[in-house]
Amino acid sequence: MKAKHFAIYGLTALVIIFVAAVFFNNNVRKAAATNTSEASPTSGQNAINMADWCLEHAVPESECTKCHPELIEKFKAKGDWCDEHGLPDSQCRICNPDLKFPQELNLATAKDTLEVTSDEIKVELFFRKNKSVCATDGALIQFASAETVHRAGLTTQEVFAAQLEKTIEAPAETKFDETHLTVVTISVPAMVTKWLVTPGEMVEKNYVLAILNSPEIAELRASLLSAQAEYEVQKKELERHQELKTRKLISDGEYDRQVAVSRKSLSNLNSARGLLLAAGLQESDLEEIVANGTVHNELQLRAPGKGIVVERKAQLGELLAKGSIYAMLADPNSLWIEAHLSEEQIRQVSVGQKLTFTSDGKGLNRIGGKIIWVSRYLDPHTRTGIVRAAVMGLSYNFQAGEFGHVLISANDDSPVTLVPKDAVQWEGCCNVVFVKESESHYRPKKVKLVDGKGPFYQILNGLKPGEEVVVNGAFLLKTELKKTSIGAGCCDVEPAG
Repeated sequence: MKAKHFAIYGLTALVIIFVAAVFFNNNVRKAAATNTSEASPTSGQNAINMADWCLEHAVPESECTKCHPELIEKFKAKGDWCDEHGLPDSQCRICNPDLKFPQELNLATAKDTLEVTSDEIKVELFFRKNKSVCATDGALIQFASAETVHRAGLTTQEVFAAQLEKTIEAPAETKFDETHLTVVTISVPAMVTKWLVTPGEMVEKNYVLAILNSPEIAELRASLLSAQAEYEVQKKELERHQELKTRKLISDGEYDRQVAVSRKSLSNLNSARGLLLAAGLQESDLEEIVANGTVHNELQLRAPGKGIVVERKAQLGELLAKGSIYAMLADPNSLWIEAHLSEEQIRQVSVGQKLTFTSDGKGLNRIGGKIIWVSRYLDPHTRTGIVRAAVMGLSYNFQAGEFGHVLISANDDSPVTLVPKDAVQWEGCCNVVFVKESESHYRPKKVKLVDGKGPFYQILNGLKPGEEVVVNGAFLLKTELKKTSIGAGCCDVEPAG
């Protein structure tokens, strides 16, 4: 009997608890409705539809051209379109930084209903439909207020466009200008018995460089004496024939034969003189031979022009064949710069471009040059081509044979977008920057970049000039982004830097 009473009491208690729960739940719903009615800033037809809001793009859902591309033509038809940023003018936050929608104002009023981090920052991750992209593409970082942004210490900088500058660096060396090089040679076999100059010495034209001994020079001297004697004889004979012809004692034929013989003797004399001049003798030397009748094997090697003695090629006592080079002279103020460029680099240069040569010496001397020749073939072993430049300006501080490197700058007509390096963050799979959409909204964007000059990266895609990116505080935003990132990266771009 007692067990039966306990069962009835238990069932009655369960019924009472259930009724109380239903009653409490109804009261809670009524209170919530009352609170919502009181909190709503408007009512009736002017009430804000909070459901009509695209959190991904921060615009009303019913007007979002990103989610509904079919709306684009309607906005364009109304003249409400920003071609530069691909958005309606009424939604472009870049052109209208103070743009606010009623839903945003309502969200700001109801700040205490937001789920924020300890730093009052809310991170929401979204994914584009039907696209295999990483979570960063759809992320939106929202601060609770502009005051929170100020406390976080965020600063922004506008992305700008600049002229693309390419700099090519390659090993190089200085050489004497070959158009101002002079080789010293003679036309007879000879050997050096004594050098009178040393390499690096500056000489004037006709300066005696060395004393030579030649087995053929004595024969050429004797031939000159013989030709000179024969010419003088035939010259006198022609004068006698002229007198006889005037007196009509000889025929015209005899006179003509003597003229031919005289001309032949003169030709032999000029030939003998020319061979001696080619051997390095001067006119004064020939006059001395004729006057004194001296015949010997010694001759002087003279400088054919003014210059610096670059090299003595002939060794003492070595008999060289005719036409051999004994020495080389050069103009010390006429230098070339020869650079060795790779196959890819040589395609980017042309005649007329300027370069700077820097010596590897301790002084790090620099000098400018202008490209005058670009090789049309590559060395089969090094796979490099030669680029030659004429030195511009004074080159007395440089010596031929100095090693160093050249910098060649080339401007491209196509502009590039530059962004501060501190603005780029590696978030695990992508290089990203944080673009300011409003005072409280910052959207991460993936960027493809290459290294640039100074504190900037060159952006290949992902940003447009005029957009504002976070510089100071970009690391903080990356940290907040990583807290809620679901992680798997899809981008194979290497981290910046």
